[in-house]
Amino acid sequence: MAKAPLVERKSLAIQVADALRDLILSGAYDLGEQLRQDEVARKLGVSRIPVREAFQQLEAEGLVVNVPYKGAVVSRLTLAEIEEYFDIRTSLECELLSRALPHMTADTFVRARKAVERMNAASPAKWGDHNWQLHAELYMPANRPITLEMVKKIHDNLDRYVRIQLSLSEENRLRANEEHSRLIALCEQKRRGEAIGLLEDHIVEAKKDLLDHLKESA
Repeated sequence: MAKAPLVERKSLAIQVADALRDLILSGAYDLGEQLRQDEVARKLGVSRIPVREAFQQLEAEGLVVNVPYKGAVVSRLTLAEIEEYFDIRTSLECELLSRALPHMTADTFVRARKAVERMNAASPAKWGDHNWQLHAELYMPANRPITLEMVKKIHDNLDRYVRIQLSLSEENRLRANEEHSRLIALCEQKRRGEAIGLLEDHIVEAKKDLLDHLKESA
């Protein structure tokens, strides 16, 4: 009987990237703030080598940019980039939902509703994690892992800004959660056109609210 291949542990660089990603998304580092290898290494209790590799990983994800003569810096998206990311989300997520709908099961809706419950009770810093979990539950039955991974990276890049949009008023947060619950119900009832329409409106309205706020604050 052939031996099962060993499952590799996460490398130290990946662990550092995970920790640093959480710090960036939680707002521990400001947009545009320089990330110094020595300082990050001391904070996380590691050497500079895995930190340098982590910077490269986060640069590939769009959370960090490499600025000449300055090094790694927390990325700051322009209004045009934010708008484009939301537009890409609309296209890819509506496609994923359309493909996923025929393959959703009762367990899909149970997990999705649990994610909404966690969102209702979550702090702003954790809301994004549960928001992604909800969307991922609805999209995974599409069996399009490459597209799903692309969408996740976009969610990660926008998470800092989505928290701003939700913090504008309690009404935004309540509306988002109510729309999520309606989306699950429409999917459960196999009302494909209405579900895709609601998802598109949900993303477009979030984009509009956020861009309007950022323009006013500029």
